[in-house]
Amino acid sequence: MSSLGTMDIFKTLPAAKKTENANCKKCGCTGCMMFSVKLSKGEADINSCPYAPEELVQKLSHSKKVQQKTVEIKGSFRNLTVGGEKVMFRHEKRFINPPPLLVVIDPSSSDFDNLISRLSSFKIENIGEEFTIEGVLLKNYSEDAKRKIEAAGLNYIAPEALDELKEISDSNFSEAINSLVLNRQKAIVERDEAFSAPVYIRLKDKNPEILCAKASAYICKYASLLLFDTFDEALFTTLYILRQNIFTDPEMPLQVESKVYEFNNPGEDAHVFLTTNFALSYFAVANEISNLSKGSFLVITPSEGMSVLTAWSAQKITAEIASKVVSANSVLNKVKNKRIIIPGLLCDLKEELEAALNGWEVIPGTIEAYKIPEFVKKLDT
Repeated sequence: MSSLGTMDIFKTLPAAKKTENANCKKCGCTGCMMFSVKLSKGEADINSCPYAPEELVQKLSHSKKVQQKTVEIKGSFRNLTVGGEKVMFRHEKRFINPPPLLVVIDPSSSDFDNLISRLSSFKIENIGEEFTIEGVLLKNYSEDAKRKIEAAGLNYIAPEALDELKEISDSNFSEAINSLVLNRQKAIVERDEAFSAPVYIRLKDKNPEILCAKASAYICKYASLLLFDTFDEALFTTLYILRQNIFTDPEMPLQVESKVYEFNNPGEDAHVFLTTNFALSYFAVANEISNLSKGSFLVITPSEGMSVLTAWSAQKITAEIASKVVSANSVLNKVKNKRIIIPGLLCDLKEELEAALNGWEVIPGTIEAYKIPEFVKKLDT
């Protein structure tokens, strides 16, 4: 497939220029426009047009060059895919392969066994995605150390697995950022094959705050992989969440399934909450109600991945929509108090929703999810 658009191609052909041989059909297509469409999709050969200008031939040849190579890094339990990026900025389309965060450990260290234990037990979850340590390398290789790493369930990666990547030095932060940006521009914009290899940086600082600042910048400004000589749980948690935010598809709202979710074995005295299927809204509320002493139900409406206020403005959450989700779930029949807590931003829906639900008391709740525990405490007194 060519990165040149249909109209970019068409305007160079005889039909667009209204010259002799316009729509001659010698290419096998019905005309120059159809030929342009097929060329842009990679379904036609430019050589089939005897009147294609040399400038177009060269542009098509250039546009077909690989921008950044996709490299598979072999591990003992899983392979990691890096590179393969096609744009400079996320909003142009999306970024493809999140940079793995790998840890380099020294078997001669007195803390070696404890570090393996910490690495193997590290696990976080955010917006429905689970993160663990993606790979471990050895500073000084030994077969015994490798066995310990793999026995702990950690993904061992041999240093030579990174040979296809280009290393950029972290010795000077400003120079490293400039090198990362230049490398990306050369690869993506200019399609310079000398810069097509994915790039990685090894961070040797010990201070977690400095590491966090540097690594955050490197993730944003185009490192394909990061190596750390230091492991810190808070640091990796922060970086995984940052990376997750950057490597989502900006054209696809994060959303969860519209249904009723249960927390802490809810019974007849359970609280019932309602919000939209925007993933951030769901997880913010779920995080709070999962820590309540009493069980809860969480009703999620089908709101096309919109936040509460956006969904309300776009008529994607209405009394009718919300009542259908509540009424369709028989599990809510076990709740005796028949009270449903809606987001504070939806207080205008209270009367309309009560009429639609017939028998349920609708209680406008908090605007911010973190205030839910205090709100519920007052509600129960």
